[in-house]
Amino acid sequence: MRRRSFLGKIGGTFPYICLHPGKLAASQKLRVAAIGVGGKGGSDLQQLARHGDLVAACDISSKKINYALRDYPFAAKFSDYRKMISHMGDKIDVLGISSPDHTHAHAAQLAMNLGIHLFVQAPLAHTVWEVQQLVRGARKANICTQVGMQGWASDRFRQGVEYLQAGELGEIKEVHVWTNRPIWPQSPLITKRPDETHSVPEGLNWDCFIGPAESRPYHKIYQPYNWRGWRAFGSGALGDVGLHLLNLPVMGCGLSDVQKVNCLLQGPVNEETYQAWGIVKYEFTSPESEALIPLFWYEGRIGNLSKTATGKDNLPPAHLFLGRDRSANGCIIRGSRGSLYSPSLFGNKWEVHLGEKWLSPEELARPTSKLARNGRGDAGMKEELVRAIRSGKPGLALANFEAVSRVNELSMLGNISLVTGGTFDWNSDQCSSNRKDVNRLVSKPYRQGWEVRSV
Repeated sequence: MRRRSFLGKIGGTFPYICLHPGKLAASQKLRVAAIGVGGKGGSDLQQLARHGDLVAACDISSKKINYALRDYPFAAKFSDYRKMISHMGDKIDVLGISSPDHTHAHAAQLAMNLGIHLFVQAPLAHTVWEVQQLVRGARKANICTQVGMQGWASDRFRQGVEYLQAGELGEIKEVHVWTNRPIWPQSPLITKRPDETHSVPEGLNWDCFIGPAESRPYHKIYQPYNWRGWRAFGSGALGDVGLHLLNLPVMGCGLSDVQKVNCLLQGPVNEETYQAWGIVKYEFTSPESEALIPLFWYEGRIGNLSKTATGKDNLPPAHLFLGRDRSANGCIIRGSRGSLYSPSLFGNKWEVHLGEKWLSPEELARPTSKLARNGRGDAGMKEELVRAIRSGKPGLALANFEAVSRVNELSMLGNISLVTGGTFDWNSDQCSSNRKDVNRLVSKPYRQGWEVRSV
């Protein structure tokens, strides 16, 4: 049965049939497609297309897709990714998804139902429940996956993970992670949908921008960039950069089992947009003792009421920096023997304070290398995925769906905490908490024709 013949069965009797078993021959060109080709999606498209033939692309903007495909005259153009996957599914080997967050899971599930390998920009999905469905679906479909976690491709990041995993900091006492984001308008600057409506620009498929979300009239306030601050479309600061910032401590310190989530500081809350500031405390089971390890997340500027980033710094206490300047984004991991400080968005720059001085990675004892080196940054993420596809070994793509799932889950749980306030217990295996208001936000409703199915 050809893929096109059974696309209509998605979510039905045969939702996961692998049509890409085994590995590809070295001489066999990958057939590449892309969803979302403006901005970051444009570079993702080019980096994937280097490894094969670009056969199709989709974007809601005809202007953006015409520009992105100027060097690919034979690639088919679409403004609705459902139609692209339906019409071209049997001609696609690997699909890049760089559209707004709320569409990631639906587009990815349609593709994996056909055995198409996937590169998805971070965050992997829009809700905790969606993350878990994609992990299960990718496993069942036996596809190779990679999430756009640029920091993972850095040799320095991988060295940092190995340093932490070797226990060089001693027993982990606490972790602090922070960002200056949001750098786009959200609450309290914007707290409701605009009363007025605008005419949909020529060449823009507004219905497909809405996608799985509840329908609403077009307004320029949402698109092309500021959707990040809207709960229906984006994931706020935690979804935009939280995965990148949380990744080094979570991966390096083995913080995979979160027990409690507590909102310590809550900005003004509304039904439509994310808050402009907040602090969340996560508590993890320690891999080494019975003690819980606290991780503190700080975002935005306290009291920021304008577009110009006013308000007070929302950063960890100054004494934790041990004389170093406090960066706009970064993390501190404090152990019984010393502290690691990364003043970087991606964890690809770091130094360690031992005794009375700061030491660079070159000055430290290097543990045995366990992680393959890449060193190619963003392009390297696509290279790893292609290597995994050609060899038939999904694990060669280090930022695969399963590997990224827990840090993505943390980001979504943080957003829930900033909305609901207070403390809740979390059970990842059951995808539920001890609070009904929290459980209501673990998943979301879908517009008809855009549903993500349970796996």
